[in-house]
Amino acid sequence: MPNADAHRRRNRLRAAALAAAALCVLSLLADSGAGPSAAAGTVEIAVSVAPAAPAYGQALRVTGRVTTGGDALAGASLALLLAPYPYHRFTTVAHLLSEADGSFTFTAVRAERNSRMRVVLVGPPAQGSRTLDVVVHPTAALAARSLGAGSVRLSLRLGHAPRLHSPPVRAWWFTAARGEKRFHLAAVTTTRELPGAITYASATVNPPARRFAFRVCVRPAWARALGPAARACRADEPPRVGSHPGAFEYGGRGRGFPAAAFPSARALAAAAAYLDARAGRTAFAVVDSAGQLHGVRVRDHFQTASVVKVMMLVAYLQRLDVRHFHVRARDDALLRPMIHVSDNDAASAVLGIVGEAALARVAREAGMQDYAPGVGWWAFTQTSAADQARFFFRLDRLIPPRFYAYARELLSSVEPSQSWGIPPVARPRFEVFFKTGQLPSEGLFNEAARLERQGETFAIAVLTTADPSMGYGRQTVEGVARALLGG
Repeated sequence: MPNADAHRRRNRLRAAALAAAALCVLSLLADSGAGPSAAAGTVEIAVSVAPAAPAYGQALRVTGRVTTGGDALAGASLALLLAPYPYHRFTTVAHLLSEADGSFTFTAVRAERNSRMRVVLVGPPAQGSRTLDVVVHPTAALAARSLGAGSVRLSLRLGHAPRLHSPPVRAWWFTAARGEKRFHLAAVTTTRELPGAITYASATVNPPARRFAFRVCVRPAWARALGPAARACRADEPPRVGSHPGAFEYGGRGRGFPAAAFPSARALAAAAAYLDARAGRTAFAVVDSAGQLHGVRVRDHFQTASVVKVMMLVAYLQRLDVRHFHVRARDDALLRPMIHVSDNDAASAVLGIVGEAALARVAREAGMQDYAPGVGWWAFTQTSAADQARFFFRLDRLIPPRFYAYARELLSSVEPSQSWGIPPVARPRFEVFFKTGQLPSEGLFNEAARLERQGETFAIAVLTTADPSMGYGRQTVEGVARALLGG
């Protein structure tokens, strides 16, 4: 049977050669772009999307044309692929066949967040269009409602996908009289989430004129998933708001009745006259409800005593925020006695944790110009009335939003024996957030406070040294408050 075996071997070799030749032909056809969907040439898919920057919920149209070798490719099976932020992978969202002229249109396409799109040919050869970027903007609704003289409620509602959510973040509100190009920072508030996938922010401001423009800048946690990439909102007042855009920045118009800045010029003059008649070395500063600085000897240097503990509180809360910590029991065990009963040991422990550099950073953020660290003891930290008034006026911008309620509770519930000076005069007409400081051996009695009521926020700092007695020093602070507040 040797001839039969040889014959079978020749047949097997011939079959293998034919199979190899067939595979080679198929490979050449695939490489050339030929196949059931393309007779000759490379398949090209031109595509566009409109609108390219839709509002959330708005339907899109994806149109284009598929060709091969420059000729229309009719009946091509096409798929629309979508990769939503964070763009990890494409998924198929629609299919269709191209028209006789090679054109195609995908309608009623929806993207819930920033997305990338492409159209591909189904089956071999694997051909696809260029990738399109779709920027999905949140829906935005602004409103301005007058609440009476000196009070307008501004609001912003941002609609977004239900699966997106933002913890409280800051919203920066700017106002300008109608026709003016320069906007001024009017308020800093925090956002909250409303049912129906709405990020909401509001602020009550004193309008700068009967007709005014306003802008709001906010960067929700979902900012990368919606809208264009942008810088965060500036913490200081920009020359023009529009030249320093935030993550989302919107503008509107409103009407209202401006109220005169508080305290009045007459009250400021009365406080200055009262202080000039007091013994010792004294100064006071006010940042009024319009954000303007007034006072007497506002840049003179004084030792802070315990007033600096509020700077320590802010630095500590900022440190927790950077580390994504909550206020834990061990944190509260330091911060509460430091503020509530002015515990010096707790203050020394807090400063040991945050460090002098953190206090210097807080001073820069607050716009303090006369701050200098204490030599030998933190109570000898140098400050001025202007520095303390600015610092307390800007507390809402310096304290991380998620800790703001905690800080307000501490600063408004100081132990009664230390609530002398401004609080007895201001309450109950105003909410008072304050800190006293004293070095009786040097006749030093200081107090700084932030006062709030509907539509008005302002700050007072009274600094004294070389007072003849404790009672006299405390009376000086209280007398300035009475002159300013009229109580």
